[in-house]
Amino acid sequence: MKTSRVTTTAIIVSMVFFSFPFKKQVQASKPFQNVKDYSLYYGAPTEQAIIHLKSKDLIIIEPQLFSKLQIQDIQSNGTMVIGYISVMETPVWNQLRMKELMSSDYLLKQGERVHFKQWDSYLIDLRQSHYRQLLLSEIKTSISDKGLDGLFLDTVGDIDDWIQDPATQNQTREAYRSFLQDVSDQYPGLSIIQNRGFDTLDYALPYIDGLLWEDWRANWKENAWMKARVDRLRKEQKKGLTVFSIHLNKEGSPGREARKLKFLHIDAPNGYTEIDN
Repeated sequence: MKTSRVTTTAIIVSMVFFSFPFKKQVQASKPFQNVKDYSLYYGAPTEQAIIHLKSKDLIIIEPQLFSKLQIQDIQSNGTMVIGYISVMETPVWNQLRMKELMSSDYLLKQGERVHFKQWDSYLIDLRQSHYRQLLLSEIKTSISDKGLDGLFLDTVGDIDDWIQDPATQNQTREAYRSFLQDVSDQYPGLSIIQNRGFDTLDYALPYIDGLLWEDWRANWKENAWMKARVDRLRKEQKKGLTVFSIHLNKEGSPGREARKLKFLHIDAPNGYTEIDN
């Protein structure tokens, strides 16, 4: 299982954001308005881990590792429990999904499957209705049936970073919007946090309650790419979007800068399988 999701390839992306006639204000319920601290933990549900997780307002976990009773125990202390779902990639460890994938579900590049060696995962074609149904089934069994409070959508940023063909990229963003609509229809009680995917944000805003800025950096004012996205997120914060951030190195300034922007920030220098955030 991967311990973090950080885009390392330098990619030039458009600064233009799109508007859509269907766009509505971010959910008015503001489910995270009382969250003061949170934790990402993809490790095993040890006794020590559960004690730590119960001390947080919100946690993001790998739900396949936790039982329904363990989740209820954590929630009994008032903690919101959010379950991890990888959208654009399927990691090999996720055998529940891997065994159901069809050959047409893989997004090919020059006729070959795209394998991320670092994470041992494969890039998937979200345009395929069969694959979207697999995701919905996973949400049911791993998140809804276990009584979690919401879902954390990871690898959405792959749409921006790894799909170069404009037509395919646009089709994938539309498929993502359709997937979010299905989630909203079938599981209206689940809160949703998206990880990165800044240039796909307009497609998601009608459905998500929060956005995580993974790999947040302190020097955002000197970085034009970051500054444009900070400016955008500050506007969405006023409409109700909660912005989370996380820094993966041992530095203090990223947290200070994030908190100035009213981001909910943590540092995770040891990744997400250790109890340290």
